[in-house]
Formats: sequence, C-alpha cells, structure tokens
Amino acid sequence: MKHTTSSLRVFILLIGLLLGPPSWAACNYAPIPNPHPDGIGKSYCDRHISKVMGWQGASWLERPQRLQEERTDLLIQKLNLKPGMVVGDIGAGTGHISTMMTERIAPDGVVWAVDIQPQMIKMLQKKAESLPKGRLQIRQSSEKNLNLPDRILDVAIMVDVYHELEYPRETLQSLMKAVKRGGKIVFVEYRAFDPDVPIKALHTMSVAQVQKEAEDLGLKYEKAESLSWQNMITFINP
Repeated sequence: MKHTTSSLRVFILLIGLLLGPPSWAACNYAPIPNPHPDGIGKSYCDRHISKVMGWQGASWLERPQRLQEERTDLLIQKLNLKPGMVVGDIGAGTGHISTMMTERIAPDGVVWAVDIQPQMIKMLQKKAESLPKGRLQIRQSSEKNLNLPDRILDVAIMVDVYHELEYPRETLQSLMKAVKRGGKIVFVEYRAFDPDVPIKALHTMSVAQVQKEAEDLGLKYEKAESLSWQNMITFINP
C-alpha cells in the first residue's frame, strides 16, 4: 500500500511537470478607492477603466481635421480589406470608420456597426440610409454582449473604444464569438506615454497592456503598427 501511494505521488509529480503550473486568469476587476476623475472607479488587469466619451462628443469623431491628425485613411489601408468581406466596427459611434470601410468591401461585403448608445445608433441608421441596402448593418450592444451572430466577421476593429469598455473581458469574449476562427481583431488605441499625443492619459493604452489583456483570453498576437496618434494592434482569433 505504501509503495502504491509513493508511485502515485511520483506519477502526479511527473504529470505536473509535463503540464506546467495551473493556468489562472491574469486579468481581474478591482475597485479603486480614490479614482481618477477621468475613470469609473474600477480597474481591469491593473488598468483604470476610463469614462466613456458620450454621444455629446459626436462632433469630435466627425471633425474635419481627423483624417490629417489620426490618418484614418492609413488605418483603413492597413486593414487590407477586400470586396465581399464581413467586417465589424465595434463602438462605431457616428460611423466615420464604418462608412470608410463600406467602400473597401463593396459591392457584396457588409459592415456591422455596433454601439451601446441609442443616440449613436440613430446617427448610424441615418448613415446607413445613404448607402446601398444591407451594406451597413446596425446593432445596439449591451454592457457585456455585442448582440452579433456567431462566427460572422472576417475582421473586427475597435477604434479608441476598448479602454472605455466597462466590462472589457466579457465584451471581448462576445467579440471573439462573433469573429470567425482565424479572423482578425484589431485594437486601435491612442499611444500611451507619448507627449505628442494630445489625449488624456486614461484614454491611452500601451501595446504591452493591450497584448496582456488580449492574450489573457487566448487571442494570438500578430503585429503592432504605428499611426500618427495611435497604435494599431492586430490579433488572430483562435
């Protein structure tokens, strides 16, 4: 009996060495006792979640200088979209990026524009009316669920959105379900620690922080590219 127990312990030890240490989620939520005025008083993965830019700031998304300041044209080019693709614009706001993408996936592709704010949904619907029927599909999300069909997207993009999500873990899990296996999820975030980026600190993210949070859920890092104010970080959905 003693010999059997000893052998069992050795067997368990060997299995442990082969499998490595147990995998625990690295990213969790935590309250912040003395929150920054730009934050919501909650952290995720040691990052203070920022407040949302409300629909009242819609003019910022449509400002004439945006193309030059943020090089959204270069962003669209780097996405390498093709006719017929199905693309998601998560946190689409007024539809500035969505509209640009519809030109690249025409004539048979579809852009799914998702937002949580009813006022933004109305703006998106107005833009959809000016496009061929079905080209721009609108979906209102909840705090944790994007309300998209499973495995429908070839590519999904979040432009200056992820850092504002109240429930980044659940929202990203919902997005991963909507993206096809092998499809791409692209984070575009204002570059942290860059004095030339005129954005409040809580509305910026480093590549390392994005990578930490994305890989925690199993996304596979592909590359990071720089735009004028932002980093564009691409992952493959497993």
